[in-house]
Amino acid sequence: MPRQSNIAGQSYGHLVLWCCVILVLLGPRQCSSAPAPVCPGLQNGVCTGACQSATCSALASFFRSTFNATRNTLHTLETHSWANRSGWEITRTQPCQQILSARGRSPSYCSWYGITCCTAEAAAQQECRSVHSVLGIKIQVNGVNGSVEDPTIVQDIQQLHACGLTRLSLQGNDLSGALSSTWGSLTNLTVLDLSNNWINGTIPAALRSLTKLTVLSLGQNFLSGPLPGWFGELTALQSLSLGANAGQNADGTVGLTGSLPASLATLRDLELLNLETNALTGTLPAGLCLDSKLSILKLRANSLGGQLDQLLDCQKLTQLDISSNHFTGTLPDSNSWNWSQLVALDVSDNRFEGSIPDALYGLSVLGYLNLGHNRLSGSIQRAITLMQYLKSLQLNDNQLTGPVDENLWYLPQLSVLDLSHNRLTGTISKAVGLAFGLEEVILDNNQLTGSLPAELGIPKDLKLVDVRNNSALSCHGEGSNASGACDAGQLLPCFLMFSSADVPRTDGSDMSCPAILRRPRQEAEQLCSGNGPNQLVRPRSTSGGLPHNLWLTCYAA
Repeated sequence: MPRQSNIAGQSYGHLVLWCCVILVLLGPRQCSSAPAPVCPGLQNGVCTGACQSATCSALASFFRSTFNATRNTLHTLETHSWANRSGWEITRTQPCQQILSARGRSPSYCSWYGITCCTAEAAAQQECRSVHSVLGIKIQVNGVNGSVEDPTIVQDIQQLHACGLTRLSLQGNDLSGALSSTWGSLTNLTVLDLSNNWINGTIPAALRSLTKLTVLSLGQNFLSGPLPGWFGELTALQSLSLGANAGQNADGTVGLTGSLPASLATLRDLELLNLETNALTGTLPAGLCLDSKLSILKLRANSLGGQLDQLLDCQKLTQLDISSNHFTGTLPDSNSWNWSQLVALDVSDNRFEGSIPDALYGLSVLGYLNLGHNRLSGSIQRAITLMQYLKSLQLNDNQLTGPVDENLWYLPQLSVLDLSHNRLTGTISKAVGLAFGLEEVILDNNQLTGSLPAELGIPKDLKLVDVRNNSALSCHGEGSNASGACDAGQLLPCFLMFSSADVPRTDGSDMSCPAILRRPRQEAEQLCSGNGPNQLVRPRSTSGGLPHNLWLTCYAA
């Protein structure tokens, strides 16, 4: 019998050993990994003494592990650990038994910086499950410095999670390392925000277990590798942000790779999808917006292609940015637009052709429109006056023709207008003086004619006017002299003058231009009081005073 017992024991030992080998080969978890912590002292929905002690100990350990005033290996600046340590710092001098001895309506850690505890009211509304437990940690841009691979840090978060933690937001800190499969054990999390840190590696498949997540944000890190296809399993997601990752891939690309998974179209509660500035390829998945709540879609700076047909069902979009990709074809025609809530649209730096569709002018609440750096042709239609909330209009670097429509200057909110590098003709209307909110007017590299109207000096916030490389655009006044050049007095509005000193140009041409100065107030008022062609004639409704902060780009007359 003793011999048989020994043989059985050896067989069991070998079985365990082989189980360990198989587990190591098949998955990232090691056979010797510690089991997930449990929370003692949870009684009838209340975090009692033992639970509070475990919570306090985990918080204290987390603080010690992330309070590292050292140099981060990924950058040269010295980190300033925990800029706000309110409450947490007491753990450096007092044990949790003493910290928790202070009587109050809630444990003392509930008042520490960045901590939200579960209250009786929140528990009654089923927002949390254990009164006095830590419900959320939100410590952003605070110099929390450590590694997400550190077993101590991970175990501390696991302990807090076991006692009730559901929201973890550590955005904009100094966390580094790669996410391990252990993070997949935090199955009660609804918010996980580790964006804007120094986290590297790939997105672990274990995160597919976090099916209660409503917010997952891992952007602005150094992640690399393929974009997982299992995101559709996180059916509660409302916000998915993985943009601006900078991890190096073996093929030389930067950021997340692969195509947009078809499973994204199954996330019916998704409101925000940010995958910008990665190395994604392919086309948009079919049905991306079908019966969805998607309102913000940011895909800029990838290598995506195809046409925009898959986005026509996105009726709740408020922001759409697909700039700096390889999209082709024409912009959707007038019968297809369902973007009535759209506030910002950026499709610049793609390969769109054709004219600006009429339906675009009907986006009545649009405030920011960028169609620059495409191959658009045709003219700007008078219907643009319907866009009463338009603040920024960028149509630069296309093949647009026709005049700079006078109706542009009647847009009450317009502050930035960039029509440069097109084939626009005609003159700059005196109605420019009615665009009181203008800050930038960029019209260089067109075929404009006539002269700069003196009314260009009326908008008081105007800072930049660029009209270079319009060879037929003449001076103020009645034109050039016999030599073909403009007199100095004809080049500028009456309230400006050239300095005797030259300023080097910033375009690499090794040329200098005279500095432009504002005339003294009394001198300017006297010169601008007449009715000459280069003088400033103010509308009757305009009050006194002169524009300020105006800079005119030097151009060849």
